[in-house]
Amino acid sequence: MKKTMVIVATMVCITLSAEVSPYAGLWVGAASLTAVNEVSVPFDANNVEVAPDPLRPTAAGSRADIKLIVHVDAAGRASLLKDVAIVNRNLSGSASATVAEIARASSDEFSVALVTDPSLYAQYPMQRATRATSVVFDFGDAKATEVVDALVESVVRYVTAAVLAKADTAVDTAAKRNQIAEDIMNAQKIVPVTADDVAAAYQGFLDEAKAANIVPSIAGTPSVATTWMTKAQAVQAASAFGDTRAVDFVAAVQGKGVPEAWNAAAEAADTEGAVARLLASKVAGDALREAAGFAATNATAATVTELRGLKPSVEAFIVATLQSQWVPTDTRATGAAEAMFAAIAAAAEEGRTEGALPADLFEAAYHAGLFALREALSQYPGSRAAPGTDYTALVTSAAYSEARGKAAYAAAVAALEHRVMNPLTYTLTTEATAMAAAANAVQSVTMAAARARQNELPLSGAFGLGQGDPRFMLEVAPSETLGAAGLEGVILLPAHHATNPFRHRRHPDHTAGYDIRRTVRLDFDAPEAPGMIPSVTRGVSTVGGVYREEFAGLHKPLGPQKDVGLRTEGRFVLNRVSDIVTLNGQ
Repeated sequence: MKKTMVIVATMVCITLSAEVSPYAGLWVGAASLTAVNEVSVPFDANNVEVAPDPLRPTAAGSRADIKLIVHVDAAGRASLLKDVAIVNRNLSGSASATVAEIARASSDEFSVALVTDPSLYAQYPMQRATRATSVVFDFGDAKATEVVDALVESVVRYVTAAVLAKADTAVDTAAKRNQIAEDIMNAQKIVPVTADDVAAAYQGFLDEAKAANIVPSIAGTPSVATTWMTKAQAVQAASAFGDTRAVDFVAAVQGKGVPEAWNAAAEAADTEGAVARLLASKVAGDALREAAGFAATNATAATVTELRGLKPSVEAFIVATLQSQWVPTDTRATGAAEAMFAAIAAAAEEGRTEGALPADLFEAAYHAGLFALREALSQYPGSRAAPGTDYTALVTSAAYSEARGKAAYAAAVAALEHRVMNPLTYTLTTEATAMAAAANAVQSVTMAAARARQNELPLSGAFGLGQGDPRFMLEVAPSETLGAAGLEGVILLPAHHATNPFRHRRHPDHTAGYDIRRTVRLDFDAPEAPGMIPSVTRGVSTVGGVYREEFAGLHKPLGPQKDVGLRTEGRFVLNRVSDIVTLNGQ
């Protein structure tokens, strides 16, 4: 048994150090905020105002605790979560499953799923699931709000220029003004909004690449790669928010050998992360257990061919991998399956040579296959640049397609009236009047954009000990600046979002709030922090550091340049509660 455990431990170290992030999994903990920047301006002993430094949070009278939920995938990419349900995929479907029933349902990595998308709940057995949630976070989809704001601003610029270009005699009667407003509306109605549907634009690019069978040429011919990079850059420039996926597609393919190029292309084309979800699915787990069981109990060494030919779980997994292919030369899923079988066969045979018992052989074979799948997941983690489903639903809705015309008509009527009523009108006042009218005309679309949600907030940077600068701002000398962040992300809570703190449904002046932008930052302690008691769990199942957050929109901007928001910071501790590396696995 000891020899078999050594085999497993060695395999873990080799695999993790080679590809899989050692921090992969679900981390839950809390941040204790103990410092804030001061916003009041006190007087000194000479009754002279002394403004505090808004860049340096100082100790608060009491602390505020907030829950943090962070997920790290196999490639080491971190996401901040507002909630996650931990569901068991092996339950019978009874909503009244007992604790004993839940315990009997295997609770390994492939039996449990981490679900952040509520629309997927129906895909899992009915049960009393464990759910972790943080009430202090609510992620609005910034892209949805930005695309509506851009539409309104575009309309207002057009309307302002059109209205101010008219001669006085052209707007001196109501009939003339009505005709001008209708002309402006009709001109704006025909302006296409298809560029805002970035999902369709990118799919069109992929369809063209697939139909032309262009991947080998992009990989091996620089001139072809240049031509297609130009196409990709045009797709990016035309998209509503600079969608980089087409550019990433070409960059991932060019210069690679043909098999690697096809896999890179398939990964870039996998907009829904189908392969990642498959390799973390119940069907993959069932196949892994069946293959490991066969390899452990077979009298002779199991071969990859034998394992591949098992039924029914393995056969179902093989069929699923074939269905995941973007093109026949896409070997991401099938290659991962082959690597899993090979690892299972090798581990079982090595353990058998050492004289291990069948139970130990199973453990060794199972973990070897598991780590092979994890390594594949780290190689093909999926893109995080795809627009959310709520964003796509918004920009493809009938209300959104009609919004430009409605905004143009309302803005034109208001701007023309403003010009007639104010002979000394000028561009700024006309534009402000048109903006208010246009925004009011498309308020329903603005509300829909505000309700667009993100289930996870991708964080830039790296998760892990030693990442970032874990000093409190009071520890940083005035001549210094804080170092680069460990992890950082921006949360937008739009003015019309249901949970915006400035909104009050029963107050007519509070039907909309202000856009609130929260910049979140996590800086991790060094591997050997001074004065810290050594712990075998530190960096393995526990990490800590300094959490910082800056709010814009809750208070008037601070600082000489009026560019500093409300700032707070405090210590955080996160505990790893699951090793599952993929969210929303099938």
